[in-house]
Amino acid sequence: MKRKNVAIVLCVMAFSLCSGCNKKVDEIDFKEDTESIQTSENMNTEDINEKEGAATEDKKYSESTRETIQDEIAKVEAKSKEIEDASQDCTTQTDMNINAGEWFKVWDEELNSLWDRLSNEVDAETKEKLLKEQREWIARKEANIKAASEQCMGGSIVPLIENSVAADMTRARVYKLAEYLAEQRNETFTISDDIQVQLDMADPSLDDVFRTFEGQWIFDEAQDACIGVERTEDCAYGVEGSNWTVWITGGDLLSDNDLYEYTAYTITFKKEHDGNAEYYELSHNFSDGVMLTYGTSPDEIYEVLACVVPEE
Repeated sequence: MKRKNVAIVLCVMAFSLCSGCNKKVDEIDFKEDTESIQTSENMNTEDINEKEGAATEDKKYSESTRETIQDEIAKVEAKSKEIEDASQDCTTQTDMNINAGEWFKVWDEELNSLWDRLSNEVDAETKEKLLKEQREWIARKEANIKAASEQCMGGSIVPLIENSVAADMTRARVYKLAEYLAEQRNETFTISDDIQVQLDMADPSLDDVFRTFEGQWIFDEAQDACIGVERTEDCAYGVEGSNWTVWITGGDLLSDNDLYEYTAYTITFKKEHDGNAEYYELSHNFSDGVMLTYGTSPDEIYEVLACVVPEE
């Protein structure tokens, strides 16, 4: 700005002193201004190219030095193990509850971090699919926490149980999101066989849960009454179009076609009868047997239809 103002003042002075040679002064000023502009433009172009080149180099350096997803998860695993090891020194239920809460927090923070990066890097269509999958996982996690809490029937141990289930399931989900993000970045990401077994146990598939119930469970020997949980292809009463069939002597047929929700411990079915919804829940009982209950609301499936208590 100062240079321009000085140039204007000089032009005005020249015009006042040499009114007879206006044309010459104008031509000289125009030539000088044009050269000045061209020089300025060249400098700007060079500056821009230099900055763009530096930015490109910075990006390449950043990408080459960025921590891999594999290394990142390894660090989280190490931190998680420290907390798990510390649980051995807990002497009160309160200490154990707090420790479990810290364990869950480690994996929850990593999950949120991975989700933020993943949702920003994938395209809109992929993000929509991931959102649907994430919502389903959250619903399953909450159902698992609730089911685990009900298993211990209250007490001071509940926070420990709930946080432990939440931590296990969140860890499993972290590995899944880590796989997605590594693939998005064209990075290699591997999971050891030992860890994969742990992840499968923490967040089992529906097929895995059905397998824990598989078999014919006699609940009344006098009447030879059973709860049957069998693969449809192997079941005499198999429901067409399903993978698994659940039957009870003298009762209804259920299948994975009727699935309402499932957890690592329970499978809930929903059927329509005369326009009304009916709910059935297959669960493991405290005697390592199985139980089938009934209700007209998903929150009140308490009526016991059959309970199997294995012989000691």
